[in-house]
Amino acid sequence: MSEGQIIMRLLAALLCGGLIGLERERGDRPAGFRTYIMVSLGASLFTVLSLIAFPGSDPARIAAQVVIGIGFLGAGVIVVYGGTHVVGITTAATMWATAAVGMSAGAGRFVTCLYTTAMILLVLVALPWVEERVIARFLRRRIYFTVRSAPRPGLVEEVTATLAQYGVKATLLRYEQCLAPQAECSLLLQSKATAKTDLLAAMEALRQLHGVTYIGFEE
Repeated sequence: MSEGQIIMRLLAALLCGGLIGLERERGDRPAGFRTYIMVSLGASLFTVLSLIAFPGSDPARIAAQVVIGIGFLGAGVIVVYGGTHVVGITTAATMWATAAVGMSAGAGRFVTCLYTTAMILLVLVALPWVEERVIARFLRRRIYFTVRSAPRPGLVEEVTATLAQYGVKATLLRYEQCLAPQAECSLLLQSKATAKTDLLAAMEALRQLHGVTYIGFEE
């Protein structure tokens, strides 16, 4: 393999990685333009080296290590908020796919490299629209409600009945009651809601309940 062929493969990896990185940079994601170029370029060079640098060896050995190694990089962009909300999984998966694009460029499969880049961009650009317009209509979000109120008989039943009026079926997870003067009790409820659920209206209805002093929710 000549130096010119190697440079062509690296340039193809740079171009494809840059296109994916531009889309991610546009969305202000944790990994952006330069990161995706480096992932694609590095995977491409490792693939080239596995083919030419170790005559007589199995070229799949280095390629396999690229697939494994990119997982550690992807793990760094996955963040868990509050123990319930996970972000960065799509970014990590995109980095993994970009490494595959770089490997295909390094192996000289330019058509495969370009088609895969186009499919990745299609998934990142077009499918969010499908998620918002189609899937979100049927997707049920897990919501946690926190309600604090003066303790009284029938409170839990009244809270769950109020939420049910707005299509929110709630299950009591925790009940805490302070025994001090001016005592309050705290309820934690788990529920599922669709995109059509008016959570603000449900919270306003809860606020109107007798004795309620605080209402909050999180996903």
